[in-house]
Amino acid sequence: MKKMIKYAICLVFMLSVADAWAWVETGHEVISILATERLTPQTKRAVEKILGGDMRSNAEWLNRLKDDKATAHTKYWHTTKINKEGRSSTQSEKDGIVQLERNIEILRHSADHSDSLVVAALRTVIHLVGDLHCVARIRFEDVPYSENFTFYRSDGKSMKKEKCQKMTWYKLWSKWYFDIHAAFSPEMFAREIRMCQGDKFEEYMHGTPRTWVEEMGREARPLIEYIKPEEVLDNATSYNWELIHERCLAKASVRLAVVLNDIFK
Repeated sequence: MKKMIKYAICLVFMLSVADAWAWVETGHEVISILATERLTPQTKRAVEKILGGDMRSNAEWLNRLKDDKATAHTKYWHTTKINKEGRSSTQSEKDGIVQLERNIEILRHSADHSDSLVVAALRTVIHLVGDLHCVARIRFEDVPYSENFTFYRSDGKSMKKEKCQKMTWYKLWSKWYFDIHAAFSPEMFAREIRMCQGDKFEEYMHGTPRTWVEEMGREARPLIEYIKPEEVLDNATSYNWELIHERCLAKASVRLAVVLNDIFK
């Protein structure tokens, strides 16, 4: 059955005209769907009471704040930086891991804060656990171009730049892997991840937010060193990397549930 489904997926490989924020829309929905399945009944009730709805309908809230002048500073929260030693040691308020930790603590001591701040904290945690498991959201102190860069993706017919698709690092990881399955709904993506990654879910539960982003650093570094600015990425590699994209979504969903179950236990 797994092989049949995988084969069906291959048949629908195509580029779509999906929204440029596909990671935010599709990725966060997939993460929310899978994470909700792993919440304890107590946690699920607490989360829905605070949000006045489910996680899926609240997962994009933080991204929308970037368009508001009063909250424009939150645009820096969606990425995290790894130092030369591969550690997450930053204490910058502009860094996503710092904001994730801060908002987790707000939720742990929710009785000390206003209802509106608790709602905002929960929405922020839901969003940032997802973002910090996206390869393109990982920055490296010693790799200046890791902020984002342009390269070219071959379709397998040519490795000449003029015949390849121009792309950015962010677009590859936030959008392209969803675009090639344009016919898939978030539920279908979730089903695929559950089927192909489900036996590893328990393994993904261990660690802390800091160790998780350090793990993402180890995942992302060889990829960003493989294809440098203005180079051409071969077709086979870009498709092989989809397995990494799928694994990162799986880890994010499991770990979001871990964080919330621990907060509301």
